[in-house]
Amino acid sequence: MSHWLDLFEAAQPWLTKAMQYLGRPFAVIELFATACGLFGSLLLALKGRQAPLGWLFFAASNIGWLSFANGHGHQFMFVQQIGFSITSLVGIYTWIIVPAVDHHYEQLVRKAIGL
Repeated sequence: MSHWLDLFEAAQPWLTKAMQYLGRPFAVIELFATACGLFGSLLLALKGRQAPLGWLFFAASNIGWLSFANGHGHQFMFVQQIGFSITSLVGIYTWIIVPAVDHHYEQLVRKAIGL
């Protein structure tokens, strides 16, 4: 049990600094954007059935980073995030919207021909 207590005590300075950082402007947005970007990457990397949802998490991350960059006056980061937002929209269109429309169209055709 003392091992965990030692570990907690060793982490105390970092935890204190992290809590102070969260009080800064845009820190929660930065945390949100980071978490969404990482989770989106994980979904895509796993190539599972839910992988296309990674693009939605990327889009949420892009919104957060756009807000963060604008709030801190990081113009080049803002421009970069506009580019990433465009690729996220292409990903959403390609991996979510097109398959959904195709599925709906296929169902209409099957119904029309009596299958």
